Amino acid sequence: MAALLEPWYIVGGYVLTLLLLLLAGRFESRSVVKTVVCEALSLAALFGTTLYWLTAGTESSGPAIGWVCIPLAMAGFALWRIFRQRFWIRRLGAVGEPTFGVLPRQGRTVAITEPDRPRTRGIAEFERQGHRLLGVEYSSGTPDGVLDSVANQVDGIYTLVELRIPAGPTLVISPRTKAFEPELFTPLEDAKITRNQAGSPKPSAALTAFELDPDFDRRFEVTTSDPEFARQVLTGQVREMIMTDLWFRVHEVVFDHDAMWTAEAGGLTEERVLGNGRRLALLAAQLPSGQWTSSAAAGFRRVTARAETSYDLWYGDRGGLIRTKLNRRREARDRQPVTSTSLAMRSLVAAVMIVSAVLAMSNSLLVMNGQGTEVDLKVTWIDRGAAPVCRGSSGKCTGGSAARVRGTYVLDGSAYTSTTRWSEEMPEVGDIVKVQLGPLWWSPIFESGRAAQGVIFTCLFPLLFGLLIVKVTYWPRASRRVRKTREALATA
Repeated sequence: MAALLEPWYIVGGYVLTLLLLLLAGRFESRSVVKTVVCEALSLAALFGTTLYWLTAGTESSGPAIGWVCIPLAMAGFALWRIFRQRFWIRRLGAVGEPTFGVLPRQGRTVAITEPDRPRTRGIAEFERQGHRLLGVEYSSGTPDGVLDSVANQVDGIYTLVELRIPAGPTLVISPRTKAFEPELFTPLEDAKITRNQAGSPKPSAALTAFELDPDFDRRFEVTTSDPEFARQVLTGQVREMIMTDLWFRVHEVVFDHDAMWTAEAGGLTEERVLGNGRRLALLAAQLPSGQWTSSAAAGFRRVTARAETSYDLWYGDRGGLIRTKLNRRREARDRQPVTSTSLAMRSLVAAVMIVSAVLAMSNSLLVMNGQGTEVDLKVTWIDRGAAPVCRGSSGKCTGGSAARVRGTYVLDGSAYTSTTRWSEEMPEVGDIVKVQLGPLWWSPIFESGRAAQGVIFTCLFPLLFGLLIVKVTYWPRASRRVRKTREALATA
């Protein structure tokens, strides 16, 4: 009976995940607590259902406690991230009522002075090094039905980061995809450009294309409501900064009303607001002084002149002991900086892959050296597997499954049940066969030395892939552009 219900457990789990995400979308503008709880429960349901599916589908002998611990851990992580937003907003003394800037509404930006101000998921305005920064978390698009609402909760959360400037014409500087030579372009950057721009609102003003420099125009698209304003802003010094700073390769910059802003996929976090705000402040420091003639221009010039935008002074003690040094190293090698969440997830994935591969390979080597524990396995179930089906003259094969054996054994007076892949001659149900147990956790079963050798070769891929993640994250290689620049300087 349980076997018949297993598929419905999986279907029900994913349906519950969608329903919880739908409820989170309904509560988004009404109750923060209800939204947080629904999103956390949906994440727990997603991971719990997926883990159960993998365990049941692969006949895994992993501990069942993982069905509870892993989903609860992911739900706790989601709750921590959401409530952490409140803590940093309170710690920085941010206000929830903006005094400048624009807000997104149906794919367009509107000034905060508009009488019908659009609703957002979260707002925080505060001062940093004399600059006024505004962070706005919003959902991209307007949900049209249940599926759109769920999609917005899954991957439709964006953040506007705005820096106060004197009011003026509209100017949009957008990076182009596939615009850089191989030494200046990576597919991951193109993907980030596309994702950031997919949820970025467009200014309400009528814009026309503006071209100034062929090299710059090939890499960036410029549109403006005032060509003369664009010409004054995009001086040679500003263009050089935008083309050489890797942050501008994946972020759109917009001068809109009294704010200079950029949009990025993801929620409203301290490091996202501070990181993007610092880049906007660096650009503001390079702007010429003659493009604004309002009374606020003089005060803005004083702010940009005395603002400290170095990494240490801008972040203070919030840069992170490890992440600060790491991002300095990555930026020096022309690599995109990593956020704390990205660094934690990369490190976790790499650690899981490396540790699991090392454990499996260590068990295999110890068994091959005769240090395993021999036990009698009484076979209670067998699956002879299926050979792959090959069709057509191309020789492509699909399907196929490995042979598996389930049985019980006694170790130190306790009985255990385990399922393992089988590469030797298949036993029959009721047979008792000699097997070796690995001496390290989780004591896997090896039917022969050849099986142990197969495990070693199989685990080489996750081990090498985990080490590669560590290498490209913590010690990335300098990009080809940086290497060519160093070679040119060395031979000059």
